[in-house]
Amino acid sequence: MKTIGFIGTGMIGNPMARALIKAGFHLKAHDQNAKALESVLAAGAEPVRGPTDLQDAEAVVIMVNTMDQVNAVLLGKEGLVAGWGDGSKPVVAVMSTVSPEGIRELREKLDPDEIRLLDAPVSGGAILAEQGKLAIMVGGPEEDFALVRPVFEGMGDKIYHVGPLGSGMGMKLVNNMIAITSMLIVPEALALGTKYGLAADRMVDIINKSSGKTFITENWEMHKLLLQIIMQKDDPFGARQALFTTGRKDLETAKQWASSQGFATPVLERVIDGLSAMDADFFSERISSILEQDKSP
Repeated sequence: MKTIGFIGTGMIGNPMARALIKAGFHLKAHDQNAKALESVLAAGAEPVRGPTDLQDAEAVVIMVNTMDQVNAVLLGKEGLVAGWGDGSKPVVAVMSTVSPEGIRELREKLDPDEIRLLDAPVSGGAILAEQGKLAIMVGGPEEDFALVRPVFEGMGDKIYHVGPLGSGMGMKLVNNMIAITSMLIVPEALALGTKYGLAADRMVDIINKSSGKTFITENWEMHKLLLQIIMQKDDPFGARQALFTTGRKDLETAKQWASSQGFATPVLERVIDGLSAMDADFFSERISSILEQDKSP
């Protein structure tokens, strides 16, 4: 595969797209937000007006925010299906975080003789996306996964084929239930410790040798950098607000998925309530109390 279509160059999609260019792919990219596309075009991507202009793409990556947007990219009046002629059979990788049921319903609406579909959500955040070190969880036919695997390897170094279509999304929602909860509780716990006089770096070192170890504490230097970015007034990656929009959306999607399976998630519901009650400024205050220690003599 050489020519890849890429739809959605936001906070995570942007570095993913640039990683593919660095890996040697010819990228045709589109985002409704022209500003979000600027650095991708500067890196060498070819701009297109929309999904219908991706007729010659061998694979298409979709990295938008919601299932409605995924459906619009594929099935809309100016969507991918409208642009492809007879004989086309590209692999479409939905890398957004949406529901497993939504992906399966989408498959039923697509002609299997025209489009091959994979779900392939990612984990790792903007910094690891920048480094091409995302974890990618893929659901769908093994032969399609094998075909598009080199594209995934251009964006991540931990590639997993989880099972049939929808399995990747299920795995990502399970992961995010834990990850987003950790993103909320780790700053709160460390802020409490710093208020008492404990040093944040020392706490993290001990946590990593104890039962409280998480992805955040294991990668503390990287996450301190992310926290510093969040604290910037312009917040160039939109990271602060992402937790309170995309993060909440992911948790709500997990809750709806669980409900569709008849599975009760009382802890998840409490986390959603807590996130809903918190605002970005309050979260920033917690972060500030941790980072201020680094400036102390």
